[in-house]
Amino acid sequence: MNWRDIDKCFLVLLLGGLDILSWIIWWWISGSNSDLHIWINLDFYPTLMTAYSLLAFGFLILILLTKLLYRNHIYNKLVPYITIAYFGSSFIFGGFCVGILSPATIAGYVSLVTVALVLFERKVVYATVLPITSFILICISMSLAGTLEYSPIFSQQLQSMPLYKNSFWVYSMVYFYAPIFFISIVLFETLLIQWREREKAIQQASIIDSLTGIFNRRKMGELFESLKEQQGAFAIILLDLDHFKVINDTYGHDIGDIVLKRVARLLTENIDAEDTVGRFGGEEFIIFLKSDRLADAILVAEQCREAIASEIIYLDHQQKLQVSASFGITVARYPIHSKEEVVRQADQALYLAKRNGRNQVRHFFEIEITPHKERRQTI
Repeated sequence: MNWRDIDKCFLVLLLGGLDILSWIIWWWISGSNSDLHIWINLDFYPTLMTAYSLLAFGFLILILLTKLLYRNHIYNKLVPYITIAYFGSSFIFGGFCVGILSPATIAGYVSLVTVALVLFERKVVYATVLPITSFILICISMSLAGTLEYSPIFSQQLQSMPLYKNSFWVYSMVYFYAPIFFISIVLFETLLIQWREREKAIQQASIIDSLTGIFNRRKMGELFESLKEQQGAFAIILLDLDHFKVINDTYGHDIGDIVLKRVARLLTENIDAEDTVGRFGGEEFIIFLKSDRLADAILVAEQCREAIASEIIYLDHQQKLQVSASFGITVARYPIHSKEEVVRQADQALYLAKRNGRNQVRHFFEIEITPHKERRQTI
């Protein structure tokens, strides 16, 4: 959960206080019903109600302290230990009253420990849960030995019969565990949602260029392999913004970033939904077209070139900026030997466009295939 520890503690204390109040309400209603007195140990009843009232008051005090000392550094360090210890002690007392081995106690203990391990650091949880667990084991041993009364709130008549046949006992177990169960489900669902969102964000960050919002080199490499396996033939357009270094040197990198984002948007708007654009690095972009027809690739590249060349970027009321780009096209057809080979072909076509005056579209089949010094990294 993406909260500070003190916020988590506030939530736990609030839920714990509400849980104690629900116990008080249950026993107050049960004690007010004379028909149920046969199942209740009336001698222990006042002790139970007094203890629960004090526990509820303790939760209230801790909630107020957490609010008042929200920014206190020392309290922020101590409050996780205090919260888990107090919540655990309150729960164990409630478990002792209804039976330390009762379904509500055991199931509640497992649920709460699991939630605590998810919410807080392990050292905090273990520092408080281990003593509580030891106390539970001692209570179990003493109850089995007969030196400690078992489930003192229930009458001897109830305990002498099969418990599962007593509706009051069954309803009590369900009532005491139900809030813990639903709270655990809500907390786990909240945590799962946050984990999924975080995982999705991490995945997005690994494939999306943070500046332009389009795919990065890594994702385009994955798409290359996917297209290669699925189709065996497709077109690639490689483009480079003309004189982009001059723009950065003259207007600054902030303006350069604006230009890159604007170009990314224009490219996205001028390709089909089934085609893909990505940032190849620096001021270079790459487009994958599912069509393997050279004429289609030239048409798309020309549309993109014209859109970029005609775009006006207003710097202020008096200054405006226009940019252009050079395009190189190749068609990858079966058998495709490697990503490097295909990129080299598009790079040669791009070099031809720059050598012949920039702001134009050229394709690999215009040039004679000659040995070419590799200057690209793999996609």
